[in-house]
Amino acid sequence: MDEKGLILKRTIFSDSRNELRKNYENSDKKLVSIRRNIFKGITYIDLFSSKISYTEFLLFNQKLSTLLKAGISFIKSIGIIINNTEKGNFKEILKKVEADINNGIQISDAFSSEKIPFVNIYRATLLAGEKSGNLEELLEKFNIYLEKISTLRKRVFSSLAYPIIVFVFMFLMMFTILVFAIPKFSDFYRGFNAELPGITKTMIEISNFIQSNLLFIIITIIILYFILKYVENKFDVVIFDLMKIKIPFIGSIISENNMAVFSRTLSILLQGGIPVPESTEIAVKTFTNKYFVKKIKTVPEKIKEGMLLSQALAEVKFIPNLMVEIVEVGESSGNLIGVLEKNGDYYENSINTKINSLISLIEPIMIVILGIVIAFMLISIYLPIFNLVNVVDSVEGIMEADKIIK
Repeated sequence: MDEKGLILKRTIFSDSRNELRKNYENSDKKLVSIRRNIFKGITYIDLFSSKISYTEFLLFNQKLSTLLKAGISFIKSIGIIINNTEKGNFKEILKKVEADINNGIQISDAFSSEKIPFVNIYRATLLAGEKSGNLEELLEKFNIYLEKISTLRKRVFSSLAYPIIVFVFMFLMMFTILVFAIPKFSDFYRGFNAELPGITKTMIEISNFIQSNLLFIIITIIILYFILKYVENKFDVVIFDLMKIKIPFIGSIISENNMAVFSRTLSILLQGGIPVPESTEIAVKTFTNKYFVKKIKTVPEKIKEGMLLSQALAEVKFIPNLMVEIVEVGESSGNLIGVLEKNGDYYENSINTKINSLISLIEPIMIVILGIVIAFMLISIYLPIFNLVNVVDSVEGIMEADKIIK
């Protein structure tokens, strides 16, 4: 209720009733009553915590940009998109955004959900668009940025899909043979007194161990996984992420991918008119590797203290000298945005080249490994059969000789 006694009904998203009351303590409007608009406060966001996909978010921004260009207001554009969006996680997020904007919250602050891809970058872009009055153009640039990052991620994941599928298939095949096939052959061989080859004995021992301890092995793996994740998150351990970048070939792809995303992010933020220190502070959050984050997190502070971006980056060990020199050229020429875009292009092209080389190397290596594993399995199973044939022939010969003697 406002000062004139007019009662207003609004949809407001809040974590609790108490938090909502606190928000209106110093307001000229007073809360008369609070009622949950969704049964028990459960929303799609609570039920499905998965992040919004890059493709879905890109399509949303393309629609939003088109509607804004047509002269439709931001809040009305959001409403139109909500009406044409199927029920789901993203629709609930957009409903919250619409309600927050209607309640006087700034557009950039309304998009605060962590499920939005590159939420910090997106909020900074919206803030720059609000301040400059050029929101449509900045949204278009963000769409280009998101499309390039999405394409790069798809390229990396698709290239690694083949070796992962082959590895999983190999593991499942070995597991099936060890758990189901070997025990049957073991029972079969037990009926003969022939000495089994060492390779077959080893396989039978492994099979017996897995069968006896299968549940214990699965539980141990699960417990170890959660312990490692807890230690990594609780104590900010970077050893696992450091191991990732030390993997031959894969490590360089991870590093260059981080460099490409960092350059793209910094470029789009600077285009939006956000100062270098603030842009860098947001851009460093795009590093997904904790080792990189730990080493580069002091860069924004150094820039605020008076250092140039190139000087601050030069003190970070994992930043390539080439990138430092490119940034230095951009600063001296006044074309930092342009050189950052070129730097992103360079690393993306380098990643593509490395991925193509990796695929050409992985395919024959995986086929050879798969062949060796299959050969090992077949030999361990069929070698005793050949020995049993000799044993049977020997037994038949002894029986025939015995008949002749009689």
